[in-house]
Amino acid sequence: MLQLHKPASSGRWLRSPVHDVAMAFLWLPFAAASHVVADDPDHLRWLVSATLLFSFAHQPLTLWLVYGDASQRHARRRLVLWAPVVALFAVSLGMSVRPDLLALVAGVWNVAHTLRQRYGVSRLYGRLAGIDCPGDNRLLWSWLVLAVVVALTGTNLSRAAQQAGIGRRNTTAIDVLASADALGAVLLLSALIVALGVTTTWIRVELRRPSHSPSRLLYLTSTALLFVVLAVEPVAGFIGYVGAHAAEYLLVVRWRIGRAGEHATPGDRVGDLVRRIGAGGSIALYAVAVAVLIAVLRNVNASQLVGATTLTLGALHLLFDSVIWRSPSPAPLPSGSGRA
Repeated sequence: MLQLHKPASSGRWLRSPVHDVAMAFLWLPFAAASHVVADDPDHLRWLVSATLLFSFAHQPLTLWLVYGDASQRHARRRLVLWAPVVALFAVSLGMSVRPDLLALVAGVWNVAHTLRQRYGVSRLYGRLAGIDCPGDNRLLWSWLVLAVVVALTGTNLSRAAQQAGIGRRNTTAIDVLASADALGAVLLLSALIVALGVTTTWIRVELRRPSHSPSRLLYLTSTALLFVVLAVEPVAGFIGYVGAHAAEYLLVVRWRIGRAGEHATPGDRVGDLVRRIGAGGSIALYAVAVAVLIAVLRNVNASQLVGATTLTLGALHLLFDSVIWRSPSPAPLPSGSGRA
């Protein structure tokens, strides 16, 4: 279901130039809203909370893609069977023993996961245009590290996070980074040298290419601008980074399931649903299910249960997302297996 299909109209855009330009700059409305309410702590906290809630809402979508496709389950039978059990056990253990360490791991993993998605979209554009672009991964990492180091040396991130209403558990990773403030000058110089070196090498490779992908270059340019905002206004950059990740994921999934609906595959209930109510209808139905889940969690008084649920769903999203988008297409179902 999730294998790449090249659009019939063009190999350079997922849907159209207008659609893809809008997707590339999805971070802009989030960052702009943060800038507008920056001087109003109450509105800023509300915006941060809404963005984090929106980010949480996209995570169970990956489980639908995995458990709704029998070929995915067949190809990774042990993973899909044991991953929820192991994730729930690890989260529960971490919350009871070292919640600060669990928060640090979750924060770093989320940052890396979000950046990997941006690299994945860039690579997707490259594949659509017949371009191999592994250097984009190093490029994005060098830009992100430089932006974070600049933010560390120029802003009290812990204070900014507290003003934005980000809870203590979520600021643990920020506190650890901020503790390196004494090495700020060395870190900044090192990050700048590495970023300049990686960018220069990337430009040389691009100039030698016989053809280019305008959509990929536009997407990378937009990402560079996002990192500039992250360096100058960390809270606005953080909101843009997190919010765009979730919105972008929904658009890419909508594109993928729309194509899955064009091909009847045994055991692919996701594709079956798309053929009945369309890709937009499928996403809308998912949104209703997530809204119910959020409403239930909000009415549960056990904070430990809520935390374990959200962290487990997040862990499964990160785990399955790294598998279903990057690995080869799953093996076909055995003959006669029918629908799962």
